Amino acid sequence: MDLAHAELVIFDIDGTLLATDRFWLDLGKRAVATVFARHGIDRAVPEDVQFLGAIGLPMDRFWQFVLPEDLHGLAAEIEGEAQDLEEVAFGEGVGAMYPGARRLMDDLHAAGRQLALASNCGRRYLAGFVQAFHLDPILAGAYCVDTPGIGSKADMVGAILRETGIFPTRAVMVGDRDSDREAARAHGVPFVLFAGGFFSTPSENGDRIVRDYGELRALLLPPA
Repeated sequence: MDLAHAELVIFDIDGTLLATDRFWLDLGKRAVATVFARHGIDRAVPEDVQFLGAIGLPMDRFWQFVLPEDLHGLAAEIEGEAQDLEEVAFGEGVGAMYPGARRLMDDLHAAGRQLALASNCGRRYLAGFVQAFHLDPILAGAYCVDTPGIGSKADMVGAILRETGIFPTRAVMVGDRDSDREAARAHGVPFVLFAGGFFSTPSENGDRIVRDYGELRALLLPPA
């Protein structure tokens, strides 16, 4: 399909719209350090690469990826600390979308396209992101792992398609991870791999690939 005619664009958040590594890495490490100190755990906070490799995973897998196996029992407590820090950070305007991302979203909306979010984050994070960047007026839907009835990113894409009533081949999913690609493929939605983030998955046959929002704009809103 010519993506310039897509009626619905579904965006992942972390590593696709939001440069999460530029602010969340510090928050995640602070959350771990706080809980370690609370329990008298004399261990180093996991390396940056552990956090960056986990961003984008469903939250039930995120801390299992970051933490040593014997500390998996602290996952819920650390996640609670992280959510508190995220809420404050978004409220203070910390964090930035990739250059050109918000303008493209505004222009797509002005052109009559429907926009939606599908993220493996939690509900508080999703709400904080939407509020911080004033996205509510331009979104047709926003789903996360905490949304009732949602068990996977594929569920999110399915729910968005039902909510908007748009046929899968008239939509496009933009993301940076395997889970984004798999969710799109599960519904026959064309997939664009955003490779301009901090930890994008390797490309596969059938992917459209963009490295920045100028390239994505050329796919979705080419000059007349």
